[in-house]
Amino acid sequence: MNFKSAEIIWTKLAAKYGSDDARKRNYVVGKWLQFQIIDDKSIMEQVHTYKNLCAKVLNEGVKMCEILQANVLIENFLPSWSDYKDHLKHKKKDLTLQELISHMRTKEANQLKDKLAFLSLNSSKANLVESFVPSNKDRFKGKNKKDQKQSKHQNHLKRTNSKIQKQKVVCYVCGKPSHKAYQCNLRKGASQTN
Repeated sequence: MNFKSAEIIWTKLAAKYGSDDARKRNYVVGKWLQFQIIDDKSIMEQVHTYKNLCAKVLNEGVKMCEILQANVLIENFLPSWSDYKDHLKHKKKDLTLQELISHMRTKEANQLKDKLAFLSLNSSKANLVESFVPSNKDRFKGKNKKDQKQSKHQNHLKRTNSKIQKQKVVCYVCGKPSHKAYQCNLRKGASQTN
C-alpha cells in the first residue's frame, strides 16, 4: 500500500494499533478500582500491591493525585477498621498515599501488639485453678478447721432475688439441719431419734 504522506500513515497506524492501548489502560484502571483488602493477608503486603496498581495506572498516562489514591485505599479498608476509616475521613488535612501508608503501618503494629497481649493474657488465665466448694455432706468429713472456716465464710450469706438470706444451720456431728453440734443427741451419747 502506498500512502502520500507520513501523517496519513500515522493516523492509519493509530487507528489500527491505538485501540490496544486504550484496552490496556481500561484493564489497568479496572484492576485498580476493583482492588479490595482481605483478612487473609498482611495489610502491608496488600498495600504494596495497591501501590503497584497505582504505578501501572500512572504509567498508562492516567493522571491522578496522591490524595485520590489515598482516599480510594481508605474506602477499601476492612470492616474491622471502620472506626479508623471514619477517623481518617474526618481529619481536616488530606493525607497523601505515603502518609496513609505510614499511619496504616502504625495501626497494624498496634493491633498485632494488642492481639499478642490478649493471647498471653488468655493463656495465663488457662493455668488458674478454680476452688471447689463441697456439699454439706462432704463438708465435715476429714476437713481441717481452716477449710471449714473458709467454706463457712464463703457460704454464710447467699443472695437470691436481691434479698440476703442466712444459710441453714447444720450440725457438725451428724450433718443434719435444724440444730447445732452442742444440741446434738449423738454428742450427748443419746440415740438418734430424728
